[in-house]
Amino acid sequence: MRLRLLAILLLINFLAACGVAPPTPTPAPVSPSPTALALGEALTFAEVGVRLRLPLGWQSRTEGSMVRIAPDAAALAATVIDAPVILLDTTPLAALTVQYGPAAANPETVFELASSAIQSAGYTIAPTQAVQIGAAQGLAANLSSPASAGRLWVLVDETRVVRVLAQAAAANWEVEQPIIERIVASLEVLPLPTPTPTPVDVAAQPQIVRSGPPGFVLRLGGRSGPANSRFVAARGLAAAPDGTLYLAESGRGIWVFAPDGTLRTTFGADELLDAYDVALGPNGDLYVADYGRNAIVRFSADGVFLGRWGGHGDAPDQFGLSAPQRIAAGPDGSIYALDARPGPDGLAASSIVRFSAEGRLMERIALPPDLAPADIVVDRSGAIYLAESFAGAIVKLAPDGSVLARWGDPADPAQLAGPVLDIDRSGYLYLATYTGTILRLAPDGTIVARGGAPAAPGSIPNPGELSLPNGIVAAPGGVVWVSDNSGEYSAVTAFRLQTDAAALATAMALTPVAEAPPSETVQQWVASATASSFYAPDYDPSGVVGPPDVPECQDSPHAWAPATPGSRETLTVTFADPVFATGLIIYQNHQPGYITLVELIDEQGTAKAVYRAEPAPAPECPFALTITVEQTLTRIVGARITLDQRDGSWSEIDAVALIGVP
Repeated sequence: MRLRLLAILLLINFLAACGVAPPTPTPAPVSPSPTALALGEALTFAEVGVRLRLPLGWQSRTEGSMVRIAPDAAALAATVIDAPVILLDTTPLAALTVQYGPAAANPETVFELASSAIQSAGYTIAPTQAVQIGAAQGLAANLSSPASAGRLWVLVDETRVVRVLAQAAAANWEVEQPIIERIVASLEVLPLPTPTPTPVDVAAQPQIVRSGPPGFVLRLGGRSGPANSRFVAARGLAAAPDGTLYLAESGRGIWVFAPDGTLRTTFGADELLDAYDVALGPNGDLYVADYGRNAIVRFSADGVFLGRWGGHGDAPDQFGLSAPQRIAAGPDGSIYALDARPGPDGLAASSIVRFSAEGRLMERIALPPDLAPADIVVDRSGAIYLAESFAGAIVKLAPDGSVLARWGDPADPAQLAGPVLDIDRSGYLYLATYTGTILRLAPDGTIVARGGAPAAPGSIPNPGELSLPNGIVAAPGGVVWVSDNSGEYSAVTAFRLQTDAAALATAMALTPVAEAPPSETVQQWVASATASSFYAPDYDPSGVVGPPDVPECQDSPHAWAPATPGSRETLTVTFADPVFATGLIIYQNHQPGYITLVELIDEQGTAKAVYRAEPAPAPECPFALTITVEQTLTRIVGARITLDQRDGSWSEIDAVALIGVP
């Protein structure tokens, strides 16, 4: 049976949907003496709002608003209850009282809600016992079925409702229960943070790390720097055609970065309660999933608030209590959002809600009962892709919701088990997995590139490592950005994935209509040019426009030459199509070798030096100076070339070619 996420009461629906183990499970290996396991240092789960102590070696994973805990990685990823597994979630008390009234403040009320769903799933519930853990009071009861056993705690303090579900195969429960009781007894409920919107002008540039392993480009954020330069929780991402990066930053709105990591601006802190995801519409407008208000908020490209819709409720255009967390923009500008709410049987039912760009409800697409997706993207044809993290699969749907394809290996569900998904214009999918790996999949599902590495459990990730991906976007220029959170650590990292050439060739052969991923370079010639001087009337800067047209080493009026010899001059060239540059070729037809400085100019007018040399005659003539650079993060639109011919030479330049990724 597959594990499923829930909508309003995560643990209740988890039990109802899949808590019953198979009739004849294979008992998991039992450690010799679980009760003797020592508890380690307290771990803070900031997203959930609790602090716990776990036995040494045990592992945890935060999945949205739920924490999963198990003795090892295999048990953590298991889809069948066998080895002990603990699930924990919290809900602000105010959110439950909105739905269930003031009675939700009583543990008896919440436990009664849980009991109904648990009993319908075939469990026997023992009499409840009053419990107190720290300042939280509540009820607990043992659960049993023919195949599994466990215990459910419901705790309430002044601000939160906490649910803890522990389960194991029936044959193992008696041995495992003592250590589980010790883990739960270590629980500390953290106070709810007081939301204090951050003014736009207070946000500071996050720390930028630029050195790391192959494939690592840069990282923004982390634990260093002033408080207003650190992310509370970096979540969903979107990228504009020029590489501009938009980050949904929990309670602090949308942060906007240049492709090189420079903070440009922030907005939305006053309009957004809890930004979870962001999508870029075809017209340039930005759409944000405001998880705190169960709404979608629309902004213009420059951050002007344009509207809000949704809200919590049962109406077709409203959302369940835990939605929307993930949204996507369609090719026609419509906005897709994942929703989950109790179905007719009381279990969590997932659906896709589609709105027009202005917020008008267009349709609600019901999903098959075995789908509980973690993320959604839409391709240029309107096909929908879902990240099914628990099943370890990516599911492709037709626009009407019917299943077209499913990718994933049941024998290795961890391979495609990931919480965040994106798609590029060529139809290649990008998945950040729970194992810390980033995958690029061809349109037929073949894995054609990889990147990233897992961080050691309980450690702060090193550059290029991931702990818990929370957002991903395939940006222009072959860069993939991934947001990551681990306790107080939160960062956004840019990667360039390593392509598996053989797998890519196979995928393109099997799906001939598929385009190659957007990493192929193009070459273009100068569209216009200016210079500090030129020899009149025929050697003006227009001589470098277009491809080379001086075939030999010779003086020619078809090239540019400075007004006089023995001078220091500059030639500035522009190109028609901005590209993420990888190189430049400068063709010199007369007295070459006196280029001492070359700078690339991006769309913001920023110049960056990529070549320096001392003036000296070139070894041959004509001579093509080839400059190779690491692919730029910003789009290049021009170059400035400095000639130093003060030894009395008189150089000429025939043409300049810019090479880069469109």
